[in-house]
Amino acid sequence: MKLVDVHCHLDHARFEKDLDEVIERFEEEGGRYIVSSGVNPSTNRKNLEFAKKYDVVRASFGIYPTDALACELKSGEAEGFLRDFEHFSVDEELKWIEKHADDCVAVGEVGLDYSFKDFQTEGMREKQKEVFRKVLDLTKRIRKPVVIHSRKAELDAIEILEEMGMEKVVMHCFCGKKSLIRRCVENGWSFSVPPVIARLEHFKMLVDMVPLGQLLTETDAPYLSPVVGQRNESANVVVTIGIIAEIKGLSEDEVARNIFENAVKLFGL
Repeated sequence: MKLVDVHCHLDHARFEKDLDEVIERFEEEGGRYIVSSGVNPSTNRKNLEFAKKYDVVRASFGIYPTDALACELKSGEAEGFLRDFEHFSVDEELKWIEKHADDCVAVGEVGLDYSFKDFQTEGMREKQKEVFRKVLDLTKRIRKPVVIHSRKAELDAIEILEEMGMEKVVMHCFCGKKSLIRRCVENGWSFSVPPVIARLEHFKMLVDMVPLGQLLTETDAPYLSPVVGQRNESANVVVTIGIIAEIKGLSEDEVARNIFENAVKLFGL
């Protein structure tokens, strides 16, 4: 099978000691492409390095919605956030991404996030939307697909994507309700499905609703593992392939082939 992981974070500290082995395990499963996504300047540059080092890795440059507003927080860190913030200029990073457009296959991960207390005020939500529109404007200018984070902000994210006329869209780990899934399908957008589908019924429902031609496999590694407490990695896309095949009543080979073709077409791999 030809496998693809369209969204993960190889720059994460949990891969520092054995990234070579992680890549090897993916290749042994038939893995052809990993798209590793940045969330701020340092991770964007790290993923550019990985794309140059590993044949199977491609970079996606992003600005995570909460990272974009780090300088707005008095504490410098959102309550409950899992990593330290890096203060940077959004406008300067957008210039860097545009300058390095030929070095990436997508822009992401970007979007909106209303899940953290410090970002739930109306003022902070509006500032997130302002940054999101700036990023989408750049994405259209450099003609790249965009990988969307929309945690607890699904409707707002969809409305802005529609307002901006976005066409090449990947809804990463989408947790919105059925009506919003249908709306994204009608817009022709894609959904990337993580291995956590093995233990979350929501993603099984999503796969059942979405045509195979609009499905992709991701891991969001090291997050969203199929097994609680285990580090996720790109080889686990085989878990998602197996479950999609079961839901769609198709062979794993057929599902893998279609998803691989979907990714190649969308990302220009």
